[in-house]
Amino acid sequence: PGEGADAASASASAAALAAAAGEEETTEVRRAANSVGAASVFVVRVREPTYSVPPQVKNALSALRLRNANEGVFVRYTETARRLLHLVEPFVIYGVVSKSTVADLINRRGHGKLDGKRVPLSDNTVIEKALGEKDGLICVEDLVHEIHTVGESFKAASNFLWPFRLTAFRSKFQKQKLGMKDGGEYGAVGE
Repeated sequence: PGEGADAASASASAAALAAAAGEEETTEVRRAANSVGAASVFVVRVREPTYSVPPQVKNALSALRLRNANEGVFVRYTETARRLLHLVEPFVIYGVVSKSTVADLINRRGHGKLDGKRVPLSDNTVIEKALGEKDGLICVEDLVHEIHTVGESFKAASNFLWPFRLTAFRSKFQKQKLGMKDGGEYGAVGE
């Protein structure tokens, strides 16, 4: 009888160890899905203020280069950036992006800052003029790699990129049910 009890307790402790390993694995997956351990995040301003905003929030949005709704920027995720993002959380969403998403954003909606003007990234010469000599970035692939891996020239590359102008999100319900005839807004808007 003693051997059966030892075997049962051994299998129970093995199950407990497996469950603990599973919990650790789940915790790692949750952390990986969160931006806690990320080197950079993509931040999008999702709404304009409907009331007077404190000056600290305005300054934080300006420091993040998010001056209008539906604009997005890449930010190095440091402790300072985390505090800024926490301050402006009601106005922004942010998260980690994959390399393919970074490439897609830059190729489709990417504009650079050249002599203070917004220039589309239709040609590699724009990137080479702005970042070639000083930072060694000469093409779109270099720019994507630098943004995704948060390399030494991340700040220069991020500042070179003009904030991405994104389209406003509309749900399937909004597209189907809320036409311009109905005002296109939720709730009663009055006369």
